[in-house]
Amino acid sequence: MTIQLLRQRQKKGQLETVRFIQNACAPIVIQVIFSENGQWQQQLIKNRHGQVVTCTNLAQAYAICRSAGVYRAALVQIVAHDEACAADSAVTPRPSISLTFQE
Repeated sequence: MTIQLLRQRQKKGQLETVRFIQNACAPIVIQVIFSENGQWQQQLIKNRHGQVVTCTNLAQAYAICRSAGVYRAALVQIVAHDEACAADSAVTPRPSISLTFQE
């Protein structure tokens, strides 16, 4: 999903959740959960070349969302130790921190 498509879905009221996912020391990626044809879909924000957009800090992620008219997101942090110790069957939802930011 591109930033332009995110903006369009926001205007149509199709967004359910936007998540900033931070995996240990890796860059932040932005995941969008939206409704399409009555089904919930989830995609990462990508540039026009199809590469996943990454952010080095929350300010960059905020700026991307603000440019699309999105002012709420959830921060999901994944701790590296959890990745190393958990089997695929032990994957559990990570608690998230709700974020609201200004225009």
